[in-house]
Amino acid sequence: MYARDHGRGLERTVRKALGGVALFGVLAALGCDSLLDVELPGSTTADALDNPGSAGLLVLSAEGDFECAYSSWAFNAANLAGEILGADGALIAIPLVTRNVQSHHTAYGQDSCNQEYGLYTPLQTARFMAEDSFERLSGYTDDEIPGRVGLQAKAALYAGFTYAVFAEGFCEAAFDLGPARSPEEIFRIAEERFTTAIDLGGQAGDSETVSAAYVGRARVRLPLGETAGAASDAAMVPAGFRKDVTRSNAANSRRNDFYEAVAEGGGTSATVDPNYWDVRWMDVPDPRVEVVDAGRLTSNARTPLWYQTKYTSESAPIRLASHVEAQLIIAEVEGGQVAVDIINDLHAAAGIPPFASADEQEIQEHVVEERRREFFLEGRRMADLRRLGGFSDVNGAGEVNPWTFFAFGGTECFPIPDVERQNNPNLSGG
Repeated sequence: MYARDHGRGLERTVRKALGGVALFGVLAALGCDSLLDVELPGSTTADALDNPGSAGLLVLSAEGDFECAYSSWAFNAANLAGEILGADGALIAIPLVTRNVQSHHTAYGQDSCNQEYGLYTPLQTARFMAEDSFERLSGYTDDEIPGRVGLQAKAALYAGFTYAVFAEGFCEAAFDLGPARSPEEIFRIAEERFTTAIDLGGQAGDSETVSAAYVGRARVRLPLGETAGAASDAAMVPAGFRKDVTRSNAANSRRNDFYEAVAEGGGTSATVDPNYWDVRWMDVPDPRVEVVDAGRLTSNARTPLWYQTKYTSESAPIRLASHVEAQLIIAEVEGGQVAVDIINDLHAAAGIPPFASADEQEIQEHVVEERRREFFLEGRRMADLRRLGGFSDVNGAGEVNPWTFFAFGGTECFPIPDVERQNNPNLSGG
C-alpha cells in the first residue's frame, strides 16, 4: 500500500546519525530545530526512537519540519513567481533578487529553516522525517501504539505534500542516493503517499487528514493529466475545510517568512511585486490581495515599498489545503457554468462583483486569474506558472529591475544543488 521510495539523498549523514546519536543532534546538524512548540525533556537517543512511546514525537517532529520547510518554500517560490520582488543587496539574497538561482548557490541548497533563503535541506529533512516515521510505525502493532494508524496517515500526508513541493518547484530531484527524478515521477510518488493518507486516515477516523490528502492528491493529479480523478478527489473535500501551516514567534524556524521580509512592523528587505500592487475586479479592489503602499522605500533605499497585509504577525498561519482550492480544481476541470458558479461563490465571499461569461477560453483564463488572487503568497503561484504557462510575463530573462538595475535570470525551477550532486554518486559529477 505504501510504495517504498523514501530517501536519504542529501542526508545520508542522517541515516548514520539516527543509528547512534541524539535526535536533537540530528536535527541541529540538518538545521531544523522545529518540533512545533513542544519542549522535550532532554535528548532522545536513536535507540529511544524505536520505543513505541516515541511514536507521537516522531510524527510531531515530521509535522514541524514540514511546516518549517513549507514556509521557506512559499517565500522562495514567491520571489521567482512574481509575487515578491527582492530588494536585499546581501550576496546571499542576490539569486532571488535577480530571479536567477543556479546550482552552485549555497543559500537555497544548504541553509536551514533558521534562514529565510534555505529550501533544499529543509525539504529533504521534512521528507526524511515523514518517511522514517512511517517506516518505524510500520514495525509495531496497534496494541503497542494506540492510534498507530492515524499517526501513519499523518506521516504519509506530510510526505505527500513534501514530494508535491519538490515536483512543483524543482527541475528534478534525487532521493535515497538515487538518480535524478523528473517532476512527473515525483508527482507519482506524491500521489501514492496521498492515497496512503486517505486510506489510513479513513481507517483512523481522521477527517482532517483525509480531506487534506484529497486536496493534495487532486493537486498532483492535475499536472499528471488525471483530470477526472482530480475533480473526483476535489469533490470529496467538505465545504469550509482548511488546513494551515502553523507559524509562531517561538523560534526563527517557526516564524512566518513573509512577515519577516515584507510587512508593516516586520521586514523591509522585499516589496510586493508590481503585478500585485492594485488588483481589482470591475474597478473594485480585491481584498484577497492585501497590499499597502507604504509611501517609502525598502531597505535598499531605491525600491518602492509595498507591504503585504495578509500576514500581520510572525505567528500568522499559511494556508496549505482547502475547500477553496478543491473548488477551483473542479472549476478548471469542468469549465462552463460550473466554473462560473464557483468563481462567483468566491467573488461573493470576497465582496466583489460577479463574473459572467459563456466563452470557454475566457472562463478558463479567469479560473487561472482566480487562483493567482486566491493563493497570493501561499506557495501556489510558481506551480501554476510551470503547469499553465506565463512565467515569461513575470520573470523574463534579461529584463532589468528598474530599481536595482539587476537583470532577471528567468529561473523557472530550482536546480538540484551542487551539494547534492557532490554527495550522490548516482548524479553526474557525484
